[in-house]
Amino acid sequence: MRTLFFTVCLAGLAVAAVAQRKKPEPTYKIDGVQKINAEVYQLVHNPTNGNVYVVGPKAGFNKNSENFVYVLNGTNLAVIDSISLGKKLPFGITVNNKTQTLYIGHATQNSVSAVDLKTKTQKIIEGVKEKGRIRELVVDENRNLVYVSDHGHPSIWIIDGATNTLKNSIEYPDASLLGLNVDSERKRIYTTDSNTMEGNILVFDSEKNELISKFKTWSYCPLNIAIDYKNNRLFVSQSNDNNVTVVDGNTGEIINKIYLGYDTSPIGLVYDEKLNVVYTANRNKKEIAVIDAKDYKVTERIPTGGLPNTISIDKATGAIYVTNKTGRNPEEKLENTNAVVKISKI
Repeated sequence: MRTLFFTVCLAGLAVAAVAQRKKPEPTYKIDGVQKINAEVYQLVHNPTNGNVYVVGPKAGFNKNSENFVYVLNGTNLAVIDSISLGKKLPFGITVNNKTQTLYIGHATQNSVSAVDLKTKTQKIIEGVKEKGRIRELVVDENRNLVYVSDHGHPSIWIIDGATNTLKNSIEYPDASLLGLNVDSERKRIYTTDSNTMEGNILVFDSEKNELISKFKTWSYCPLNIAIDYKNNRLFVSQSNDNNVTVVDGNTGEIINKIYLGYDTSPIGLVYDEKLNVVYTANRNKKEIAVIDAKDYKVTERIPTGGLPNTISIDKATGAIYVTNKTGRNPEEKLENTNAVVKISKI
C-alpha cells in the first residue's frame, strides 16, 4: 500500500511538472512606458499622424494651474509636444480623424474644448445645465457630430463639429449616464445607465434623438462600451460584477458574460476587429485582459505595473495604448503610475 501511495504521488508530481512546463508563452509584450507629469485619465491614438494624445489634470486638481494635452510619438512614446488648455482640467478625450480636431472633456468645469491640431487653437464649449458633469466623448465622423455623456445633468450633449457649438442635447432624467459610443452606419447612440439594478444600455436613434430601446445587462453599474460593427455586438465593462457583458445589438439579448475573476474591476475596453479580440483594463488587478471574441475566453493577462484606466488602439498595427493611474494607497508601490503603456504583439 505504501509503495502504491508513493507511486501515485510521484505520478501526480510528474503530471504537475508537465503542466507547468506547458504553460503558454506570452504573446504580448510591454513595448514602452512613458511617465506623464499629470494625473492621467484618458488617451486617444490619432491614425493620421500616429501620435497619442493623453490628458489628465495636474496633481491636486488645482484650477489655477495650467493644464495640457501631452503629445506622444506612437512608436517610442517620447513626449514630442504639449498643447495648453489654460486652466481647464482635462479628463476625457477623443479625436475626429477627418477634421483633425481633438475634443477634451472638463468634467468638473462642465465644458468641452475643441482643439484644432493644425493651429493648436482652443475653443471652449460651455455646458448650459447647472449640474452638468460629463464623462465620455465620442465622434460620429460621418455627420461631424460629437456626443458627450453627462451624468450630473442626465443627458447626452450634441456638439456640431462644423462650428464647435452645442447644437442640442438628449435629456434622460433620473439616470446616471456614463459609458458612450456611436454606430454611425446604423444611426445608433449607446450609453450606459448606472442608476438602475437592470444595468441598462440605452439605445437612441441618432437622426431623431429619441430613445428606441433599453438593453438590460443585469449587472449593476455598467461602464464603457466597445462595438463590433461588423457583427453588431456590444461589449460592456461591468466593474462591480467583474465581467464583460456581450450584447446582441439587433435584439438586445445577452450573448455571454465573460467573468474576469474576483476583484478585477474592468474599466476601459476596446475591440480589435482584425484579431477579433477584446482588451479590458482591469483596474484592481493591474492588468490588461485579452479576450478571444470567438469563444469568449480570456487568453492572456498582461501586467501593466499600475492601475489601467483607458485603452486606445492603433488599428493599423494592432498596438494598444493604456493610461495607468496612480493608487490611492501611498504604501502601495506601483512601478508605472501616471504613465502611458504601449503593448504590442510579440
